[in-house]
Amino acid sequence: MSRFRRRSLNAWSRYVWRIERSLIMTTHHRSTPLTPHDNRYTKNELHVDSVGLSRDARRLLSESVSPNTVRAMRADLKVYQQAAGQLPATETDIANYLSAQNALGKAPATIERYANSLHMWHRYHNLPSPVKTMAVRSVLRGIKKSRDMRQASAPALRLKELHVMLDVMDRETLHGLRDSAMFLLSFYGAFRRSEVVVLTCQDIEWRPDGIVITLHHSKANRSGRIETKSLMRAPTDSPYCPVTMLERWLASSNITKGAIFRGISSRGRLGAGRMTTQTLYVRMGKMLERAGLAPQGYTPHSFRAGFITEAHLRGKSDIQIKRVSGHRDQNTFERYIRIADEFENNAGDFFSL
Repeated sequence: MSRFRRRSLNAWSRYVWRIERSLIMTTHHRSTPLTPHDNRYTKNELHVDSVGLSRDARRLLSESVSPNTVRAMRADLKVYQQAAGQLPATETDIANYLSAQNALGKAPATIERYANSLHMWHRYHNLPSPVKTMAVRSVLRGIKKSRDMRQASAPALRLKELHVMLDVMDRETLHGLRDSAMFLLSFYGAFRRSEVVVLTCQDIEWRPDGIVITLHHSKANRSGRIETKSLMRAPTDSPYCPVTMLERWLASSNITKGAIFRGISSRGRLGAGRMTTQTLYVRMGKMLERAGLAPQGYTPHSFRAGFITEAHLRGKSDIQIKRVSGHRDQNTFERYIRIADEFENNAGDFFSL
């Protein structure tokens, strides 16, 4: 790696380190603009120009990007640097880089994310973004057209299949109780797997009719806005009530604070840290295989799609469903309604006057 690229990457790492810790450094305003590959650029650390900003303004500036976004951007930029990419970049640099990533078989959505991270890097440094040029945007459009952009959608895990999977689980063990509670919350809360594994006891508000879950960050909410999901308690003594199953899990595990869903050793010993999204994926795969549902291709995202599809077919309004799913874009929301049977809920099901 060249001396320039090492300095540029190290400077960027120092910059995001400051963001993650809500520290904004003050720098002198540059009297002349920097151009791509300007040697003067490499001699300075990368800072946000905060001259004249109040303490409150600097705090708000530091909170404008979530830690997850910063980490993702840092990872994307590292890929670019490892591919011998220069920073600042020209439109030719980025167009060639994205084309090379496409040739390596990277998913179109991943390539789009790489481009967005490079765009933000230039924006943070008050540099014109080469990502927005016609050349780069045309390359991105070409990648989308040349490959099937419709990523394999996880099939909807409907309520019947959810019950089948839960019925093969041993709920007398810690593994069984944890997984049952986690799967039911994933379904009835329409959670993404990255959201359900980070839930803590402090995020749960217990009420007579159910629970209110607070989400501090989600894929669709990168601004840190507080969101909530309300999950009802089943009216009867149902073995499939998410609230009751969560109560059973917390009581059996003696968890009263911190992460709700934690790793469990093969000997049944409960870990202190939260479980990973990969563990959720593996545990679901094992239960699907045990239930004979593995060939259907379900993934943790199938819980979310399953809830939305099931609620839609049971006549719930879009507004009601979105209160749980958190969708804001109608087009994205409608893509989650996955009806396997083309004749189910068919608009032409009437034949008499």
